[in-house]
Amino acid sequence: MASDQLRAATPPMELQRTDFHHPYSPYDIQLQLMRALYSCLEQGKVAVFESPTGTGKSLSLICGSLTWLRDHKRSAFQTAVDNATCDDDEPEWMLDFARRESSRKMTEKRKELEERLERTRKEEEQQRNALENPEGSRKKLKYSIQSTETGGLSEDHFALDDYDSENEEHSKQRSGLAYTNELSSSTLELLERFKGQFSTAKPGSDDDDNDEVKIFYCSRTHSQLSQFAGELRRVKMPWSIPKDFLSTDLTGEEELEERVKHVTLGSRKNLCINPRVSSLENATAINERCLDLQQPNVNPQHKCPFLPSKEDERHVLQFRDHALSTVKDIEDLGKLGKKIGICPYYASRSVVKNSEVCCLRVRPSTNLVADEWQIVTLPYPLLLQRSAREALNLSVKGHIIIIDEAHNLMDAISNIHSVTVTLSQLQTSLSQLTIYARKFKTRLKGKNRSYVAQVIRLLSSIAAHLRSLLESGKAPEGPILASELMSGKGVDQINPYKLSRYLQESKLARKVDGYVEFTKDPSNKQGTGNPTVPVLFHIQGFLLSLMNPSAEGRLFYLKEQGDIQLKYMLLDPTNQFRELVEDARAVILAGGTMSPMKDYMNHLFSYVPASRLDTFSYGHVIPPENLIAHTLVRGVQGSEFDFTYDVRDSEKMIMDLGRTIATLCHVIPDGVVAFFPSYDYLGRVLSIWKKPMLGEQGQTVYGLIGQKKPILSESRDLTVTTEELLQTYAKTVDSGRGALLLSVVGGKLSEGINFSDKLGRAVLIVGLPFPNIRSAVWQAKIQYIEQKTYQQAAGSEASRQSAAKAAGRDFYENSCMRAVNQCIGRAIRHRNDYAAIVLIDRRYDKPGIQAKLPAWIKQSMVGSSVQRPAGATIQSLAKFFASKST
Repeated sequence: MASDQLRAATPPMELQRTDFHHPYSPYDIQLQLMRALYSCLEQGKVAVFESPTGTGKSLSLICGSLTWLRDHKRSAFQTAVDNATCDDDEPEWMLDFARRESSRKMTEKRKELEERLERTRKEEEQQRNALENPEGSRKKLKYSIQSTETGGLSEDHFALDDYDSENEEHSKQRSGLAYTNELSSSTLELLERFKGQFSTAKPGSDDDDNDEVKIFYCSRTHSQLSQFAGELRRVKMPWSIPKDFLSTDLTGEEELEERVKHVTLGSRKNLCINPRVSSLENATAINERCLDLQQPNVNPQHKCPFLPSKEDERHVLQFRDHALSTVKDIEDLGKLGKKIGICPYYASRSVVKNSEVCCLRVRPSTNLVADEWQIVTLPYPLLLQRSAREALNLSVKGHIIIIDEAHNLMDAISNIHSVTVTLSQLQTSLSQLTIYARKFKTRLKGKNRSYVAQVIRLLSSIAAHLRSLLESGKAPEGPILASELMSGKGVDQINPYKLSRYLQESKLARKVDGYVEFTKDPSNKQGTGNPTVPVLFHIQGFLLSLMNPSAEGRLFYLKEQGDIQLKYMLLDPTNQFRELVEDARAVILAGGTMSPMKDYMNHLFSYVPASRLDTFSYGHVIPPENLIAHTLVRGVQGSEFDFTYDVRDSEKMIMDLGRTIATLCHVIPDGVVAFFPSYDYLGRVLSIWKKPMLGEQGQTVYGLIGQKKPILSESRDLTVTTEELLQTYAKTVDSGRGALLLSVVGGKLSEGINFSDKLGRAVLIVGLPFPNIRSAVWQAKIQYIEQKTYQQAAGSEASRQSAAKAAGRDFYENSCMRAVNQCIGRAIRHRNDYAAIVLIDRRYDKPGIQAKLPAWIKQSMVGSSVQRPAGATIQSLAKFFASKST
C-alpha cells in the first residue's frame, strides 16, 4: 500500500499525532487520513485519497489541512520573529529586545482583530435576541425605501466603440480581461460575472500575498460546498502564534479565540439588493444593468444607491466586520447588505481586499467564499483553466490544492476545455448579427465593419458545412476537420486569433444580445427562457478551438432530431492539469470512490516522479458484518447473466432477471435500488417485464415484482422531478411495504443521493455500463491512448503494440468501473448503516474487474463462481438480513 510507504518515510512525531482539533472523537480511519494528509502537505506530495462517503471525509480534510496550516503559520511566525533581530554581532539583550518587540507587534495586531470581531459577534447575538422578542423595536431598513422605477436605455447604448486592433495595450485595458483568449464559453460566463471582483494588480505588487501559503479547496456541487461551510463552523483551531509568545505577550488567550473567518463572494444574481436590477430575468441582464447604472453618463436619479463609495467607508467597514465575525452563507450576506443599506456584492469584495489573508469559495452558481485562513474553495473552471486564473489574478504557486469529489476530475477538465455549438445556434447568431449590422451600418466604421463582416462570413461557412452534413446520408456522428469548416468564400483570409480577440474586447456578443432584448415586444419578454450566455459567446468559445486545436483534441459532429451538433473535444487532460501540479506545493485528490486509480497514475500524473506520488484507500467506519457483496452470475431459472451489447436483449435472460429480482426483493427488506446501464436499456427491460408470461394466466414479471415491492422508475423526461421521485420513494418505503427504485448508471440518482438506512438496504447493479465503444468520441479516445502508450513504450514492435492495446482496454474498463463504484457508494452512509451489494453479470466474477472495486467493497465480497446457483446467493442474503432484524 502507498500508505505503508508513506508511513515508513514519515517522522514518528507526525505519525503519532492524535490531536487534529476534530470536533468529535475521530475514528481510526479518520485519524489515518488526517495523519497521511498532514504528511503529504508537509512533504509536498501529489496524492489520491479514497475514503467512503459516510466516513466524515470532508471534516477530516478540513481538520487535517487546517492543523497543518496553523502549524505552518506558527513556524512562519517564529521565523519572522527571528529574522526581525538586529545584526548577530549585537549584544544578546538587544537581540532579545528585537524579538520581543517584533512578536509584540504581530500578536497585538492579531489580538485587535479578534477583539473587534468578537464585539461584532456579540452585537449580532444581541440583535438576534431582540428580533426573537416580538415586543422589541425593529429598525427600518434603508433597503425598504428603495424605488423600483426603471431607467430607460436608448439605442445608442448598443453601438460599438471604435476598435483599434493594433493598439493591443489599449484594448487590454479597455476589456479588463487580458488573458481570456483561451477560455471556454462556460468559463467566459463565470468571468463576466466576476468582472471587477478581483484586484488587477500584477504578481509582485504591494497587494500580492502569494508568500502566504493558501489551501485551494475545490468541489463541484451546491450540496458539497454547502456541507463544507457547515463543517467549517464546527472546527476550532488553536492560535497560529507559538505558545511561548501567547503566554508572555497575549493575555486572556483562553477566552479569546482566533476564529476561522469566512466571507462569501457571490454573483450579482445572488447578492444584488436593488429591486430595479435583481428583478430582471437572467444573470446576463442583471450583470449588464448593474454595469449600466455605474456609467458616468447615467442620470444620478437612476444610479444605484447601494453602490459603495468613499463616503460609505464606514458602512463598508461595518459590513466587513459582520461578514468576518461568524461563518456566513450567501443568503446571510444578502440580508446583511439590506440591513446596512450597502451592496453586498461590492462590499464583500472590500472584505477580501482589506483582509490580511483570505480564501475564495464558489458554489456552482458562482458564489465565492473567503476565509482568513486561506482555504480557497472555487469552481473547477476557475481553478483548472490557466487563462481564468490569470484573468482573476489567482496563483497556485507554492500553495496547496485539495480537490474533493474528484472521481470525475479528468472528465471535468476535458469538458471545461471542450466546446459545443449547434446549427440552430449558428443560425440564430447569423440572424441576430445581420439585424444588428443593418441597424448600425452607418456607425460601423473601420475595424468594426471589417470584423463584423468576418464573423458573418465565418459563421456562414460553418453553418453551410453543417447543413450539408445534416442533409447528407453520412453516419449520425463522426470526426470532422477544421479545414472543412473554414472552406467558405473568403474565410481563408480570416485571422482567427485576431477575430477571437476582437469578439472579447469589443463586447460584440453583449451588444448584439442587449440590442435583441431591447427590441423585443414587452409582452414577449416574460418567460422567454433566454440563455444566461448570449449565443455569440458559445460561438466565440468554439472559434478558439478553430484557432489553435491542440494535439490532444478532435472535432466531431452529431446529428440530433433535425439539428446537428459540432463539438471540439479534449481527449487528454494531462497538459491542462500539469501546470497546477508542478506549481503547487502539494495536490490532493479526494473522493468516496476514486477506484480504479490507475488512470490518475498513468495519465493525469504520468510526469510526476514516483517519490512524489502516493495513493490511499481507506475502509469504511461500519463494522465488517454490516456489509455483504455478491456477484450474481445466474438467475433463478438458470440463465447466465451476460449483459454484453450483442446478447443483452435476450427476452429469456431479461425474464429471468425479473424473476431473480422479485426473489431478491422477497428476502431484502425495505428499499432496494437497482441501476441499469442506460435509459434505453431500462425501457427495454420494462417493456419485456410487462409482457404476459407463458402459462401464467396473464401474470407479468412486472406484476410479480410488484407483489413483493412497489416499483418506481427513473426516466429521462422531466415529467417527474428527481425530488418528487425521491419523496414518493421515501413515502412508499416508510409505509412498510418497501420499494424497488429502478435507476440508471450516470443518471440523476447515481451520484450525490443518499440512500441511507431503509432507503437503501441493497444496491443492485445490472450489467456493466461501458460507454458506447462504437461512438466516434470513444473511438478517438481509445485510439489516442493507444498511440500515446505505443510512443512511450519500450521493447519490440509486438510488445509495444500489445502494451498499447492493453492501455486502451484498461482505460475503457476504468471509465465503466468508476461509474459502477459511484452507484455502489449510494447505500452505506453512516457507521450504523447496513446494506447488501449485488453485482449482476458474469463479468463481475472476473478478477480484473473485481480488482477495480474499492477496497471496502472487495473485503466484503463473498466468494463465488460461475457455477454458483442463484439460490445460494439468495440464502446468503436472507441470512444476512435475518441477523440484522434480531
